[in-house]
Amino acid sequence: MTIEAILIAGLVLALAWANGANDIAKGIATLVGDGTASARRAIWWGTLCTALGGLTAALWGAELLRTFGSGFLQPGFHVTLAFVGSVLVAACAWVVFATRFGLPVSTTHALLGGIVGAGLLAAGTQGLRVDAVLNKALLPLLVSPLIAVFLCAVLLLASRWLAQRVPAWRPGCCDRAAWQRNPFACSEPGSPVTSPWVSRAWVGLHWLSGGLTSFARGLNDVPKIAAFLLLATAIQPAASGAQPALWPVVAVTVVMAFGSLWGGFRVLDVLSQRIATLDSGSGVVANLGTSFLVLAASPLGLPVSTTHVSTGALMGIRWVGKQPPGHADALKTVLYGWLITLPVAALIAAATLRLSAAFSQ
Repeated sequence: MTIEAILIAGLVLALAWANGANDIAKGIATLVGDGTASARRAIWWGTLCTALGGLTAALWGAELLRTFGSGFLQPGFHVTLAFVGSVLVAACAWVVFATRFGLPVSTTHALLGGIVGAGLLAAGTQGLRVDAVLNKALLPLLVSPLIAVFLCAVLLLASRWLAQRVPAWRPGCCDRAAWQRNPFACSEPGSPVTSPWVSRAWVGLHWLSGGLTSFARGLNDVPKIAAFLLLATAIQPAASGAQPALWPVVAVTVVMAFGSLWGGFRVLDVLSQRIATLDSGSGVVANLGTSFLVLAASPLGLPVSTTHVSTGALMGIRWVGKQPPGHADALKTVLYGWLITLPVAALIAAATLRLSAAFSQ
């Protein structure tokens, strides 16, 4: 493997690290937001489930590997290590910057922006499959958060109907924080819902839904990043035949997990406290809506953004409940981050490719 390929591999793993730090909160924010778990315990749980999802991508992630490996480029496009490197530099730089300031951004959007920016500079619109960029990337990225808002609003309304069977908090019946974690703690003595298994099942469902969202995130994100490691190895002169997809998936999964444990707290504060006021019921709704959409999209090769879907779910809960967050509102900042991710990544990738060409002359 050449020095250039080693540098590309380093960039891929750096992006996996940054993705883990920025994205881990999107599966477990509701656990922290309603007081069910401490930030540390929630991050460990989310990391474990993300790793399981990432490893499962070796079986279910083939479509996403193909999509990000070559699906957005014309068959005759000449992919070079400089091209791959410029895309990775753009995505990694933006995700690291956003994580440093606690801004939940989409790695998918950043990678797509890098591909478009570097592709336009290298070959113009003739080098890109514009229909694939629009239909298989931009359209799902734009529509998925809207679906999440609608789906979670419907689920929340349905859960309110079911909540007639769930005890409401009353002054003096129990501590309000304890009721938010487990509303059955406020049941009348002797009520059927005070049975221990019902109480444990309610809390367990929230943990399970958070784990399912994290699993879905790993399943959807790992192949997008691992595709560039496969691409870099395939470019090597000594490479021949089909490249095995297992080792890049495992490598990206492991590094993503370490990134989650190391730097996941900054974004967690924003999503758990500064988008919507959460209780256990709305937390379960947000997680189920997010995991359903992401799991449905992954086998189809649709690169939806877990960031957009999970935050869209929180928006649906916020708007149905008509409750602003209890801490400083970060919704506008998050939306601005969504808008600028793709153009910023495109500009960085184009500039990096231009500099690479200038230095190679």
